[in-house]
Amino acid sequence: MSLSSLEGSLHRGCGGRYALHAEQVTIRLSGMGAEVTREFFRCEKCAHEQRTIEQRDAAEKQATELIRAEYGLLTPKEIRQLRESIGLTSAQLADVCYGTPKGIVAGWEKGRYLQNRNADALLRSLKDPETLEFRAGRAGVVMPTSGDAVVFAAASDEGESAVAAADEDERAVGVATTAHAD
Repeated sequence: MSLSSLEGSLHRGCGGRYALHAEQVTIRLSGMGAEVTREFFRCEKCAHEQRTIEQRDAAEKQATELIRAEYGLLTPKEIRQLRESIGLTSAQLADVCYGTPKGIVAGWEKGRYLQNRNADALLRSLKDPETLEFRAGRAGVVMPTSGDAVVFAAASDEGESAVAAADEDERAVGVATTAHAD
């Protein structure tokens, strides 16, 4: 159902017509909530209600923006910039964030998912080099050298597959270096 398909359309059950209405709803995302106005269609004769996917998506997007502003959460762009600035792939950042699924991290960066306040605080803490090094060590993630970070950032602009390939090369080099150092 699209927004334009129900306005004025006939309700098959009673013969009434659908009209656009609005309601106040609280939408909860990642343990946080926001009150938003959501549109819906109601039959003027029998009061049957229909909500379209577009109406639900618009309300969720509005709630996400309100929550992000209220709690000062990082934006998708800021999360990606943070990841690129420290030279990690989405998979590596996921590992550093206590093994968060890499699809969730990618969703944070694309705005499909909203990080909760704890995840946001963890992401912000990675700006501190000591915290980043500690978390990476605990997760078994080999951190790139400063020159490698530039290569990773450039590769991420070309897509995650390029970053993943560079990551595999880096891990191989990191393991070989570790083996020779002993």
